[in-house]
Amino acid sequence: MIILRVLVAVFALNIVFSSTVDAYIDPNTGGFFFQTVAPFVYGILGVIVVFWKRITGYVKGLFCSKKDPNNHSENE
Repeated sequence: MIILRVLVAVFALNIVFSSTVDAYIDPNTGGFFFQTVAPFVYGILGVIVVFWKRITGYVKGLFCSKKDPNNHSENE
């Protein structure tokens, strides 16, 4: 437990007393981001297209009010 407290104290002191840092985003970062996110998005869209009928059937089942065939209280 004492090690955790020391690490937190060192981290906090490092943030408080750090000087300014000159940093930049590499121009290729946008391309890398696009190359990793675009296939994921297209994969999700492909799953939605393939399973569209199942998805819509599930959603309709959530909002559809079906009568219970075993409930005969209306006729009695």
